[in-house]
Amino acid sequence: MTGVTVIVPAYNEGAAFAGALTGLSDYLAMHRGGGYDFHFLIVDDGSEDDTYAIAMAFARWRPNVRVLRHERNRGLGAALRTAFAAVDTEVAVCVDADMSYAATVAMELIEAIDSRNADIVLASPYMPGGAVVNVPFLRRVLSREANRLLSLATGGRYATLTCMVRAYRTVAARELEFGSDDKPAVAEMLLDGLRKKLNVFEVPAALEWSDDRRSAVRGFRFGKVAAQIWSTLTLAFRHRPALWLAIPGLLPGLLPLVVAILLLLRVNATTLAVGTTATIVIQYTSLALFTGQITTFLGRKLSQKRRYKPNGARPNNGYDPSSRTA
Repeated sequence: MTGVTVIVPAYNEGAAFAGALTGLSDYLAMHRGGGYDFHFLIVDDGSEDDTYAIAMAFARWRPNVRVLRHERNRGLGAALRTAFAAVDTEVAVCVDADMSYAATVAMELIEAIDSRNADIVLASPYMPGGAVVNVPFLRRVLSREANRLLSLATGGRYATLTCMVRAYRTVAARELEFGSDDKPAVAEMLLDGLRKKLNVFEVPAALEWSDDRRSAVRGFRFGKVAAQIWSTLTLAFRHRPALWLAIPGLLPGLLPLVVAILLLLRVNATTLAVGTTATIVIQYTSLALFTGQITTFLGRKLSQKRRYKPNGARPNNGYDPSSRTA
């Protein structure tokens, strides 16, 4: 029997948290006879509401539930670090405390770990067969574009890199290195796993926000959005340094700028010609390299869409949800 720890990071989850935990537990209990021994590990990340009390009430009569608590809010990455250090089963699966992904997704991830001998299995709303429902427009756009950039950094191999909902082999999870204590840790972990040649698979999933979660979203905060964009850019360029080569070709007006600077410096005709020619060569070479990366990326995405089937998805890594065991 395979031991599975269900990790639930939680922060100020509100009254709905109790129902989410009970619903998930009841669903997974139906699969206990299928070769899985489920345990729950709830990490309360310094909640200021009744989240910790709800978690303790859920654990009171369930010997397979543990609750850990941070005295102050430290962030999602810190909660995951705490959880992975405490897991004592062969497999761990991380789920959203508000069940934005259905409990069935957790089982698909767990079964893919076994059936495909994977180290990490991703829930992916952005791959063919996935979906995003009831998420506010700005949040949806920022998330989609961040994942497109990160996907480009992987050469289009994976579509969703920022989703926390994943299954891990515990030995693999403990190999992952990540510095962030906040949400960027999720993408950091995956990119580190790819660098370490871990077997990573992706399955389509639907991300669906409840009306309560949607209504609780605060307004646009420029500082936070800017920090998220910077974090995404940093991760993408760090993982695929070749992306830096695209920057000169994408800078509008670079040639006129260089010429203007040379003229202001009053260089001779030879230097002006050399500087102009060098700028043109650099820009066109940069564009050619970037075009090659984009072509590879789009080609892989098109291939994934062609392999998609209406009754399931056959993603680039070969995982087919229809092949999973019941």
